[in-house]
Amino acid sequence: MNSRRTAPIKVALAGAGMISWYHLTAWRKLGDRVRMLAVCEPDPERGSRRAAEFDIARVYRTAEELFAGEKIDALDIASPRESHVAWIDEAAAHGVDVLCQKPLAPTLAEAEAVIGRATGRVRVMAHENWRFRPWYRDLAEIVRSGELGDVLQAVMRMHSSEFLTDANGRRPGLERQPFMARETRLMIAEVLIHHLDVVRFLCGPLRVIEARTLHTDADVVGETAATILLEMAGGRSVVVTGTITAPGFPPRTKDRLEIVGSKASAVLDAEELSVLGPNARKIHYELDAAYQASFDGAISHFAQCLESGAPFETDAADNLHTLRLVEDAYSAAAVARSAAGAA
Repeated sequence: MNSRRTAPIKVALAGAGMISWYHLTAWRKLGDRVRMLAVCEPDPERGSRRAAEFDIARVYRTAEELFAGEKIDALDIASPRESHVAWIDEAAAHGVDVLCQKPLAPTLAEAEAVIGRATGRVRVMAHENWRFRPWYRDLAEIVRSGELGDVLQAVMRMHSSEFLTDANGRRPGLERQPFMARETRLMIAEVLIHHLDVVRFLCGPLRVIEARTLHTDADVVGETAATILLEMAGGRSVVVTGTITAPGFPPRTKDRLEIVGSKASAVLDAEELSVLGPNARKIHYELDAAYQASFDGAISHFAQCLESGAPFETDAADNLHTLRLVEDAYSAAAVARSAAGAA
């Protein structure tokens, strides 16, 4: 488990959907350290198109075909969430380390079970790329340097109009990721899961105190707005809130995060990070570059840890903490709805 690799890492990609382009772009940047051998995608036309874009030699339709045809060191899972458990089990059966897009499984119980089966057989890292965005890496350094002092309060929100019909009669969010219309757990499990992971990363262990969800779109199965109240050590509060049906907001998600410390504060507003206090300053970022950089950072970290034997920052055990917050948020929201209905 801790031996160092010296040969190029032989990798296959599971899934050739929209997000796979960012995965493969990140892998390509690693150059000779990696050999991307194959793409596995049940839609052969889509799989072939993606493989051709990145000069990948072979395309398979099933896990059985992939593992029969290739000897790989690592599997990058970028397929739909309902397929993650089966892919992790297959990889573990073949002794192949795993990088898996969030979430590891559709539910916490399924994630705990599959990780229990994989532990001791292979290494698993959750591809939670949000915390690898440049502004959150920089903010983590600021927090951990002690410049802000003790974190007293944090509020994180994302508002977008991506699920609303625009002036051209289009719904950008559903065009980009059509599967989201069918998700029974949408705003928290698919969107705010990233934000919950980020505030865990920045603020330390958290627990859910209250949560509320709202369904505002008849064409979408799951909730489209949510607010979650969490607590840090010592009763200090964190709020994570957002909606994907916010009129007047841009269709592309842009986060806002305010952290109040005992010595200084920090505000992230879209592509600008401001430190407020004795050493006040602003750091500017470019959104498109930062989006790809988050994939670059996560995949580079995975490769480095495979090469060195070092632990993954977002290993399965770490990611289960985020999944517990997701599960607890849904439970708290259900209790609140039940109480409101009984009133």
